[in-house]
Amino acid sequence: MRIAIEGCCHGELDKIYETVKELEKQDGHKIDLLIICGDFQAVRNFDDLQAMAVPPKYQQLNTFYKYYSQEKVAPLLTLFIGGNHEASNYMQELPYGGWVAPNIYYMGYAGIIQIGGIRIGGISGIFKGHDFNRGHHERPPYEMTQSEVSIMFATWKCLD
Repeated sequence: MRIAIEGCCHGELDKIYETVKELEKQDGHKIDLLIICGDFQAVRNFDDLQAMAVPPKYQQLNTFYKYYSQEKVAPLLTLFIGGNHEASNYMQELPYGGWVAPNIYYMGYAGIIQIGGIRIGGISGIFKGHDFNRGHHERPPYEMTQSEVSIMFATWKCLD
């Protein structure tokens, strides 16, 4: 199994899939799985932009919405974890993970899956020492302040 790993995606799936296609073309081998390591930005619509902890100049739809609406289908299995710049309202709908679009799977707050005999684990979020012990209490509806939105994807300590 050949796996491609991408850092922050920032909702630019078209560019990433074009790059994967070019890599396959260059070496003549198919890539079976794409893993995206945070800042995926699964922005479905303009409302999702309001739940993202980013400066206004970075609040853009980009290309994920095309995959969500099934205007396009991901050309290979894509697996991702959340970062600190996410459409938090959408990710909160899938705390245990799930399919966000055909062929695109979110691992949830934390998850382990097996693909082609390979066990893959992921933890969404970022580490912030001052937020680590706060707990994870966000629930719908998401009428939050900007500071509350900004900590939605902090990595929390597991409480005993």
